[in-house]
Amino acid sequence: MFDYSMDRLDKDRIKKAALDYLLSMEFDRDTAEMIANTGVENLKENIEELIQTLNGGDFQKAADVAHTIKGILWNMGLQEEGSLFKKVQLALLDGAPEDILKGSLVKALNSISK
Repeated sequence: MFDYSMDRLDKDRIKKAALDYLLSMEFDRDTAEMIANTGVENLKENIEELIQTLNGGDFQKAADVAHTIKGILWNMGLQEEGSLFKKVQLALLDGAPEDILKGSLVKALNSISK
């Protein structure tokens, strides 16, 4: 059984990192804040979906969701964190044993947690 409390998600750190990244790319502040807020909301929704699909045993769908999370994080300037979700995606696609999958997932989730 996979579990994650959304209370652990470090929304403030993620939003700040996204804002810094977007402002460095010369986005205006209002646009950068809108993108960062949307990114955090999309991240929350996709993490919930990832946990649900893993618990439902749909590993192909879970791999697709992990890919989406990776993209959200990379687009917010969080390359290292996104790369950890890519490892989750690849573990799912490779049919990795559950202990390896859980290890990758815990590491990825911890990278975006308080």
